Amino acid sequence: MRDQDHLDGIARLNEGELAEVSFAVLLYALARSRRTIAVEISRGPLQKVVFLEDGVPVDCRSNLVTETLGRFMVGGGYLSAAAADTVFRESVARSLRFGEVLIEKGLFTAEELLRILQQNLAHKLLDPFSWRDGGFRMSAELAPTDVPLKVNVPQLILIGVTRFATQQQIDASVAPLIGAPLALNPRPPLPVAELRLPAGPAALLGALRERPLRIDELATASGMAFGELTRHLHALTLIEMVVPEDRLPKSARPVQGASAGAAPAAPSRPAAAAKATDRRRNELMELALNHRRKDPCELLGVDPERIAATAQARFLAFAERFAPWSFEPELAEPAREVFLAGARAYARLCEPPRLPRPAAEPPRPPAAPAREAYRVSTELLDPEQQFRAGMELVAAGRFERALAQLEYAVDLDPQNLRYRCELASCRYLANPEANVIRALEELREVTRVDPGFGLALYSIGDILRRAGNLDDAEVFLKRSVKPLAPDRRPIEALRALTRQRKAQA
Repeated sequence: MRDQDHLDGIARLNEGELAEVSFAVLLYALARSRRTIAVEISRGPLQKVVFLEDGVPVDCRSNLVTETLGRFMVGGGYLSAAAADTVFRESVARSLRFGEVLIEKGLFTAEELLRILQQNLAHKLLDPFSWRDGGFRMSAELAPTDVPLKVNVPQLILIGVTRFATQQQIDASVAPLIGAPLALNPRPPLPVAELRLPAGPAALLGALRERPLRIDELATASGMAFGELTRHLHALTLIEMVVPEDRLPKSARPVQGASAGAAPAAPSRPAAAAKATDRRRNELMELALNHRRKDPCELLGVDPERIAATAQARFLAFAERFAPWSFEPELAEPAREVFLAGARAYARLCEPPRLPRPAAEPPRPPAAPAREAYRVSTELLDPEQQFRAGMELVAAGRFERALAQLEYAVDLDPQNLRYRCELASCRYLANPEANVIRALEELREVTRVDPGFGLALYSIGDILRRAGNLDDAEVFLKRSVKPLAPDRRPIEALRALTRQRKAQA
């Protein structure tokens, strides 16, 4: 675990190497220090710029074509490729945003689009958790983003670390904790009350609610395999939900049976607060998406020619309509954002007029937005194109050349489990004797992320069958039949396995 001084030092860095400061640690340090900053991270041709406000990622630009909103929606099944192409062409022709055309055409409501944008942002931010090298640099001159999104930083770190942390990172994090009693932190630095905990972390926290435990005692209490336990423990200690007991001041020692990070009971909402209508919810979401692009008059609906006479009444109506306490709890955050934007707009309208500059002073050229300095200027990279080229080489039996293509595709999109499976299979086919262990390890890593991923189960079974381990191969091949249906490869592999058994007999 890193102490507060170390994390504060990381948050103040101007640049660094991801091999020395992982993306997970960098993101946590910036969130803990509530930095408002732009962070450019790059690895080879890959480049992303993450924009944070008060330590929370609100935007991310990337040079991966698969992370554009249109391709993300097609890949996630939200939109057909034909519809995405039509919307894209219209957005370019009319100089509108892709999302604005989607709403205009009635394909999505503003609320639905906002949720998809949140998912797209989280997807962009997950990839760097897998980067083992590359660099980062920062700029405190952050231009405000047009569409303010919010990411739950502890949740993102839990997911990213659980999926992508290397065993070396886990061992380095957990080794100093061996033999030390670990306790729940009653006051973690970041809000964790709304965390959706997977089964593994939830089991660890449940075991620690009774009393502090050492790692060996945690393994017994949770019934978890040691490798799985240390992976989850690495994530929980990184966000300081679990800490060594001796790091807690006596006044902060957890009470037996108390839940760490539990939020205080929310005050009951006024009985008169009615559930927002669908129309008002959608109006709120549209403003959550667009309020930063509106001037104060446009946002509040004030007549520019009659500001003094109408501004106050318009603001009071706006505040009453978008008061956060009049919405359901899940809409409180966007309502708060819109409500405060209205208050800032009203304050600007009430400012006294500024005096003109003296004529002798030449007008200053407008400052280039900070975002332009961090513009992702390289051409968009398409991992799907690299993947298709690799699979064509596999089909032609040119495995060594296919490896380079597939490795590049995985580098560009490490979250794509299909790419990772085909890479492992190609690695085995290129040199079965030398690569069998590595290929199986890569495939088992995929099943750790998604235990029911059919292609990984089939690939493990087929490699085991080719290697002569027929009993284990049969188990994996049978498990892959249903998730891969109607793909008949598992059936054909099971038939080949039966023939192998007969030949051995």
